Amino acid sequence: MVEELRALQDAAAGAVPPADAVREASVLLARARELLERHRGAAADQIFGRLLELPGRGQTLSPPLWITRHADDEITATTWFGPFHAGSHGAVHGGAVSLMFDDALGRVADLGGRPRSRTAYLHVDFRGITPLRRRLAVRVRMSGQEGRKRYLQGMLHDGPRLCAEATALFVEMRPGQQ
Repeated sequence: MVEELRALQDAAAGAVPPADAVREASVLLARARELLERHRGAAADQIFGRLLELPGRGQTLSPPLWITRHADDEITATTWFGPFHAGSHGAVHGGAVSLMFDDALGRVADLGGRPRSRTAYLHVDFRGITPLRRRLAVRVRMSGQEGRKRYLQGMLHDGPRLCAEATALFVEMRPGQQ
């Protein structure tokens, strides 16, 4: 279902459908929504964003992240941005790049048995155009920790070319915070 929703988002973003196709798609989407609404659950039981075995944890707003290697303080991965994440002129929207970094950096912040944390700040430097529809390399590492503060760095590459890099501060949540 998650993969189909991702594919649907890309198809909708890249389509110029005639009126009859819009009407038919709208009917099908309404039927799917009605089906899923009958199975609504408590926030703690919902699967969206919690399917750890899937790229992007099943959260279809975030670009998928396929982790190829991980350690307690670092991951390497690949990602892919489809038409749903497009900005203009064939480039990925900067907000989508930032969203990918927030997800990837947050994963590393919480690896190694560390308690959960939240983003305190995220700074992204765009070094070149991030292309659509290509496998891109992601590398994220934790560069330091001071008490509850976790400092992280990330890079996004298209082959040898640096597309963007990020620095972030994540703060460990206190007991009872969610």
